[in-house]
Amino acid sequence: MQHSRIHEAVHDHATRTPRAPAVVHDEFTITYGELDRRSAELAAILAQCGVAPGAVVAVLLRPSAELIVALLAVLRCGAAYSALDPNWPVGRLRRILEILDGQPVITDTGRESFGAGRRVLVGADGSDVADVGSRSRPIVSENGDAAMVFFTSGSTGEPKAVLSPHRATLRLFDGCTFARFDRDTVMIQSAAVPWDAFALELWGPLTTGGSAVLVTARPLTPDGLRHAIGVHRANTAFMTTSLFHLFIEEDVNAFTGLRTLIVGGERLSARHAGELLAAQPDLRLVNGYGPVESAVFALTHDVRPADTTGEVPLGRPVPRTEVLITRPDAPDRLCAEGETGEICVAGDGLAVGYLGDPALTAAKFHTIPVDGSSLRVYRTGDLGRRTADGVVHFHGRLDRQVKVRGNRIEPAGVESAAAAVPGVRRCVVAVRPDDTGNADGLQLFYLATGGRPTVAELEARLRAVLPSFAVPDRIVAVDRFPLSPTGKVDVNALVAESPATSRDGDRQPEVTGVASTVEVVAAEVAALVGNAVDKTLSVFAQGLTSMSAVRLCSRLGKRFGRVVPISRLMSAGTVTKLAAWLDEPRPPTAASDGHGPAGVPATPMQQSFVLHEMRLRSASPANHCVLRWRLTGPVDEERLVAALSAVHRRHDALRAAFELGDELTVRASEEDTEIIRFEVDDGGPARTQVLERLHRPFDLMSGRVWRAVLARDSSRECWELGVAVHHAVFDGWSEHVLAHEISAAYAGTAEPGVPDLAATYRSLVDVASAADLAGQAGYWTGATAGLTPIVWPPAAADGSGARWLEFPLDDEMDGIRARAAQSGTTVLAVLLDAVGRALFDATANDDVGVGVPVSLRVTEPLQRPVGCLVDTVCVRLHRERHGPRTAAAAAAVAMTHADLPFAEVVRLARPPRTGRHPLYQVIAAVQDSPAPCLRLPGVTVHQDAKDDLPWTDIELVVELFCGDGEAPRLRVSRDPRVVDLATLRAVAAGVRHVLHARAEVVAEVGA
Repeated sequence: MQHSRIHEAVHDHATRTPRAPAVVHDEFTITYGELDRRSAELAAILAQCGVAPGAVVAVLLRPSAELIVALLAVLRCGAAYSALDPNWPVGRLRRILEILDGQPVITDTGRESFGAGRRVLVGADGSDVADVGSRSRPIVSENGDAAMVFFTSGSTGEPKAVLSPHRATLRLFDGCTFARFDRDTVMIQSAAVPWDAFALELWGPLTTGGSAVLVTARPLTPDGLRHAIGVHRANTAFMTTSLFHLFIEEDVNAFTGLRTLIVGGERLSARHAGELLAAQPDLRLVNGYGPVESAVFALTHDVRPADTTGEVPLGRPVPRTEVLITRPDAPDRLCAEGETGEICVAGDGLAVGYLGDPALTAAKFHTIPVDGSSLRVYRTGDLGRRTADGVVHFHGRLDRQVKVRGNRIEPAGVESAAAAVPGVRRCVVAVRPDDTGNADGLQLFYLATGGRPTVAELEARLRAVLPSFAVPDRIVAVDRFPLSPTGKVDVNALVAESPATSRDGDRQPEVTGVASTVEVVAAEVAALVGNAVDKTLSVFAQGLTSMSAVRLCSRLGKRFGRVVPISRLMSAGTVTKLAAWLDEPRPPTAASDGHGPAGVPATPMQQSFVLHEMRLRSASPANHCVLRWRLTGPVDEERLVAALSAVHRRHDALRAAFELGDELTVRASEEDTEIIRFEVDDGGPARTQVLERLHRPFDLMSGRVWRAVLARDSSRECWELGVAVHHAVFDGWSEHVLAHEISAAYAGTAEPGVPDLAATYRSLVDVASAADLAGQAGYWTGATAGLTPIVWPPAAADGSGARWLEFPLDDEMDGIRARAAQSGTTVLAVLLDAVGRALFDATANDDVGVGVPVSLRVTEPLQRPVGCLVDTVCVRLHRERHGPRTAAAAAAVAMTHADLPFAEVVRLARPPRTGRHPLYQVIAAVQDSPAPCLRLPGVTVHQDAKDDLPWTDIELVVELFCGDGEAPRLRVSRDPRVVDLATLRAVAAGVRHVLHARAEVVAEVGA
């Protein structure tokens, strides 16, 4: 269905698919229905404030769901929005608001920046409205055609306001030729808010039923791109050409998983494009071209390997767009095929004009005769030619305008701003090119009166009036301007006579000998900015740009073997502080105290188990992880006992002794293996006799945390082997590790080098050090607010001791996996969807927290030892918004904030003390670790069913077992003191029904 207004298209999808995700931002997902409702509510408030058709509303909000709500609300009023950057200098913002001539503002930054008398709506929720009552005076067409206003730089330094209609944006997606926009589209939104590329990334998916993923950390980094693809399943992205070049040079594999990548803003390097196509042959790479006066794109080209040996073309026109090549000396005449001329754009993408500047509108928008009729065109100032196949190629500019990192800049405007600073006698801006021929930055050279202003003073004045992208990357005070033979300033000579101006990435870090971290960081920064740097001053004040910051983080990450987030660089600011963070001491190798390695801090999960038992003053067999095998054939008993003892000595975790001082610590004791050997008697089944011995209490303080039981059953000519390990030192992954270790020790093939407790602890610290724990703490504080315990139906006396129900999933598992793959999610997300629906049906809760186990074994060394290397996260599910995609989104967001220990999340959330497990009382787990297969030469081994329930304080556990080597099955377990058998059956039935339905849907599609 074709729409004439952006908000109408969004509303149409909200009506048809209200539960579909529209906007994803960090942990929050807003559905189409919620987006539609919230924007309608805010539109009503704006209308009460006098916002009417023809108005232009300035919106100063950072990228967020609130921003999207505000933009839609403005459009619903028939007004146009101007999305501005809150980081722009106050002087520039005030000048823009003057151009908007008293129009209202939506912001969350307060009113002091906008002058007295201006009508300000603080908060996109409609709160705190000032000066309500007067009706906005229309300054554009009253018919609602105008949609947005973009501000660009002008040659005089005055911002130019480009007024773009709805049709200019919508024409890109109706029959789109350069990308796929539909309900399956998940597009990354990382462009600057004031830029027209923001409209592409936002309205492209939202007007076609897809999802927009708002990236918080900007500029986009390779790690940020991986996160958006891996967590949010993003499949479409746009980035500036310069950022694309940077990614290719630093981390070409970051694009893995994308379906379509669109680049634009500058000339695309054929070499860089070729590297991407070679590394990612299935990725669609599109080169886009277009001025903001013809929203986003006028031409696009699918880049093929054949294009990477020369100049990459600009391509063919996008839908409802016409591109002409006219004679520079006779703008009314068209060029012949192959002749170079000025690129002119016509069609539905054209802007209405420049707001408040009819003279400039008349100068740039012309009517030319074409085929006997008049055609309105925009003169781009770019030179190009059209070849016989209808493809347009780029050939430079008619004027000095340049694109720097995707932003259009008039050097004359920068010179005008600098010349207005007292003391500047003369100034010249020169472009700093990169090896692709694009402008990599600007350099400003100036003559000062009496040494004033200094470079720092001039830079400060420019930052107060220019947007950050227009401030020259390098400012140089000179005592003369060299002239050419014609008497003009010789810019080439000026650059040659100035100090070193190496561009980003040209120089290698100059580090000799054994360098300190400070020296390494300083050298990397110096290589990027082209000059020696002051280690105590802001790296950004010394020329580090947003692009080179991405390079710096990537290079330091590789150099030091850890993730260096942009946020960490921004907060550090200086070489010294960043180096200090990189030098933060790692936990030292534990020294011997005569009784094994010295203690290391217990993990949060270990603290949970140990302190729980200390509070109860008793050991609970519910915390025992049990494995049992039946052995038939020639078992070498002494050899098996020796193998168990060898495994005990190899793994510090199996000799763990906990000590409680100022903190809970754990060390490896010298205790011998506890192996119980006996002959099965006629007093009862072998299983019962083995379990009775396995479940005897452990003494966690002495180093007795596991035992093995080996029982000879003469009546059946077999052996029963069982092991029980306390959950404080054991997890699901450890099961197959332990089975493999016993097998290898019995066979004599054990390998050396299992990490000890200290090495394992250091590995965990290394992983945690790269995470933004402060940011994750902020997330959890909000994500857990108001979460209340689950309310079970009143427990009925059922007289049953049944702890769990178990069901095979042999027929459903393939369908469940296919369903997850089909929807771009995980088996866990499918299970959470089923658990959420079952809980909502079986309880009175509309809002539940579900615990999900999270493995801490994220590096290869952490996958080798036995241990309790697991934590949990709380996934919050809501009845009103629940569905497969929202469950998947909730799980994905929780997992991206899983570095903060759950114990710390509880401390931040401060839930009321109820005597129940905090935040969640239900666990949902996908148990997909490899099966614990025991292999003893010459012996037939049969693994008995697991019958442990190691979940402290948990009232209901839903587990889906689907590891390699075991039959898939569903188990739903309960604490019979809290959950009665009827509720257990109801939840189990609900989960089974949803899983079966999901599998059936896939089967029907496959049929």
